[in-house]
Amino acid sequence: MAASTHRATVLEPAPSSACADVSPRRRSTRFRPRVLLVESHQDVRSSLAQGLVGAGFEVLAAPTLEDVEGELVPGQPLPHLVIANVEPVEGGLDGFAFCERLRADARTEHLPVYLTSHQESPEHRERAEAVHADDYLVLPLPPQVVVSLARLKAGRSTSTPAYEAHSLRLPLAQIVHALLCGSRTGRIDLRDNEGWLTFRHGHVVDASFEGERGLTGIRRLLLFGSGAYAVSFGDAFADGKPLLNLKIYASLVLPAAERFAALCSLGIPLSARLMVDFKRLADALKSLPDDVSRVIRLFDGQRTVHTALMECSLPEVTTLEAVTCLYAQGVLVPANLIAEREPPPAAVPSFFEPVLPALGEEEEPFSEAFETDDSSRAA
Repeated sequence: MAASTHRATVLEPAPSSACADVSPRRRSTRFRPRVLLVESHQDVRSSLAQGLVGAGFEVLAAPTLEDVEGELVPGQPLPHLVIANVEPVEGGLDGFAFCERLRADARTEHLPVYLTSHQESPEHRERAEAVHADDYLVLPLPPQVVVSLARLKAGRSTSTPAYEAHSLRLPLAQIVHALLCGSRTGRIDLRDNEGWLTFRHGHVVDASFEGERGLTGIRRLLLFGSGAYAVSFGDAFADGKPLLNLKIYASLVLPAAERFAALCSLGIPLSARLMVDFKRLADALKSLPDDVSRVIRLFDGQRTVHTALMECSLPEVTTLEAVTCLYAQGVLVPANLIAEREPPPAAVPSFFEPVLPALGEEEEPFSEAFETDDSSRAA
């Protein structure tokens, strides 16, 4: 549903849209955070607005800041997030002055504000930091980036020490991509796994996951990290040399993480224990590439899929693709199916068991070895 207020347009999600809030405790209330979106370019404004609405947000979209000033006066309910372009239209108010005005008002000083621009400018980034904007984003951006940032901060004070989220509502690969599109420095800490990641000015600086650091830690955190996590901002969180920039992340790492998630959704749990059906393997062997042997040999009925992915010398995504293919062909099957098909014999023959001579009632085996004579006892 859409309605107009002067030159501003109100866009509401359909009744069946997913709730935009990331908190499970508020999901049942159908909470609809409201986003104030100011963007002079109609195509960009429409793309971002539709992305936000599709994610469950209510959006008030307008071409200029003057069109939405009435939404922030006393007596009006405040929006949960503001996204405003810094370039003024025809000598109007610019985004920097607008953000500074919001920060000077006690009602709006903690309102989350993202400033956007159509040009990369170090001066703009410095001014955005000076007026205490939550971040500075260079357009055009994928709508999913704006949706991820909105899910992280909408309705939460800009002074919050850490922003809690969950990978089911806001996947780690998506939030890292969104954070790298900005200019902030900070850290992501997993709550349900042993892992963390630090970022600075569009670069991943370091990461750790279950003891692995650096690029391996980054990759495994994005693939295997799950559950609740927290995002904290501050220059103290990201010391060190950058390891990964936004361009490489968006072109290589993010697609791999999305591919991994898609494979996981096909239905093979990472906790499953698989083993080889050798009859099926013999039938399919001629059609399998040589490298697949590195995958097959790991499945002995004891290792889980997760363990095999960690131990295989091939990349995790490639390994999971091979596992999925082998599972579909019946070469890899759940270990319990093999156990049911080939039950162990009822009686297991004994091998090389020593036969001890019959002992008297009071005689004990090896008793002589522990006997001591009187002389040694006296000594």
